[in-house]
Amino acid sequence: MAILKGVAATVAAIFLILLVFYWAAGRAKPVLDADSRAALRKQGLAHAFMDLPDGTVHYRLEGPSNGPLVVLVHGFSLPSFVFDDYVKPLTDAGYRVLAFDNYGRGLSDRPAVEYDANLTDRLILNLTDKLGLTAPAHFVGYSMGGAAAVIFAARHPERVRSLTLIAPAGLGIAPKLKEGVLARPVIGEWIARMFGLRIFHDIAAKDAQAAPDPVRFLADFDRQMDYRGYGDALVSTIRHYPLDSAQVDYAEAGRSERPVLVIWGEADETVPFSASQKLMALMPRARLHSYPGLGHNIAFSRAPLVTGLILDFLAGQQDVTMGAKTPMRIEARPAGNGAAPEQR
Repeated sequence: MAILKGVAATVAAIFLILLVFYWAAGRAKPVLDADSRAALRKQGLAHAFMDLPDGTVHYRLEGPSNGPLVVLVHGFSLPSFVFDDYVKPLTDAGYRVLAFDNYGRGLSDRPAVEYDANLTDRLILNLTDKLGLTAPAHFVGYSMGGAAAVIFAARHPERVRSLTLIAPAGLGIAPKLKEGVLARPVIGEWIARMFGLRIFHDIAAKDAQAAPDPVRFLADFDRQMDYRGYGDALVSTIRHYPLDSAQVDYAEAGRSERPVLVIWGEADETVPFSASQKLMALMPRARLHSYPGLGHNIAFSRAPLVTGLILDFLAGQQDVTMGAKTPMRIEARPAGNGAAPEQR
């Protein structure tokens, strides 16, 4: 009996120690507050901030005030800096561009809520409303941002003029993301707080190798981890966001006659290219560009290619009747020279 009591006491002590470490790890980073944001703006590391019902959001709005609006929606872990190379080509072409950090990412707040589709939907609606940008806009969504754009279009069809989906989530993701240790109750939070920042940094460091400026890419990524709540937000997103179960929203958005452009790397291991078959079945009017040998990083590793496709797509809408009934399928060809595939 004494041995059992000793074992129980040891287990209780270990549990208490782990609990203390877990609590301390969650508070080790400073809170992203008004003073932090002011300092970031002074250093030229932030653009603008807006207070919304769910928290403060970091955003960037550039281009002619009378230009058609393009809304850029980033993905799961990379905040809005992933679109930095999109802003100048789009604004130079006469578009007004809005990019923002989703809650829990970048320099936006990390509210203690479930990170589900409703949260992102409210952010987009509240931010565009408060900025007075209520006219139909062109939405560009990358990865999880693709799912967010589709869900927004399904719920608010009057606010979406066209969709560009770059390796969009919502119809399928790598099992290691949805079924990995971060998705498990208790264990996920523990891993995220104790080891998550190192894990996330290492993944980003690998992604940075494909970026035009790897050093800047990694510095921009790591900046969001200087503040409390990033890891917790990702864990909550894995559990509550429809990363692989947004079929109803794709079908609803697909019933519209709005133009849809899809861009995908066929070697994508994060959001497998095989999901494009589901997408094209649900959105039969979509135009698909796919590239052998390119992966999930196509959005930033081949930014000139992607922005060129987007600009052609947007320009073409001025000449193509939205009621046209014939969808355009686009055959892929090797993308070694960055050229677009042939249209047939």
